[in-house]
Amino acid sequence: MITHHPVDATLVAAAAGTLPAPHLRVLAVHLAHCPACAGALRAAEAVGGGLLADLPPAPLRADALDRALARLDDPAPLPEPASVTPAVTLAGLATGRWRRITPWIAMMALSPRDTTDSRLDLIRVRPGAALLSHGHTGLETTCVLQGAFDDGTAQYGVGDFAEGDPALDHQPRALPGETCVCLIATTGALRPHGWFGRMVRPMIGM
Repeated sequence: MITHHPVDATLVAAAAGTLPAPHLRVLAVHLAHCPACAGALRAAEAVGGGLLADLPPAPLRADALDRALARLDDPAPLPEPASVTPAVTLAGLATGRWRRITPWIAMMALSPRDTTDSRLDLIRVRPGAALLSHGHTGLETTCVLQGAFDDGTAQYGVGDFAEGDPALDHQPRALPGETCVCLIATTGALRPHGWFGRMVRPMIGM
């Protein structure tokens, strides 16, 4: 049963097109498990569309017709590629190679840092193992694909959506049972606590 959902501001940002792409991918996984949030996003998009429709029309430039006629002789644009539904399952997402960070933690990079300084990764943690205690310099969003974890603030299971900002300091720990696998998007860098965390952070690129 899903008990953790994105805050309204995250859904509004997704509807407005301002949520960075890696975080949108994490949100898409949650939406695949949560019809209520999927409906809330559709409602936010409808509200945004209504607001746009109510805006007063903008006047055309004086040379708008001339510029349109001049483009009639331009070559036809290439056809748009067929839209691809983003993967929302572990099998669909885990198409790369796992990189072992410790004997009990592995990561798979899915997309490198983009122009918003955001990246997307899968992380796999053995039951009972914990990540380094850390904070963040930007937004972090996580959706659980398998297993469960507890970060000291709450417990998260399959489909749950966790998000944090620079005010959050935590240490996620995989709960007993299945190996915990999460899709995680981060903007900015982690702020590991302690000398060991600061030493290994460059090794994992986060």
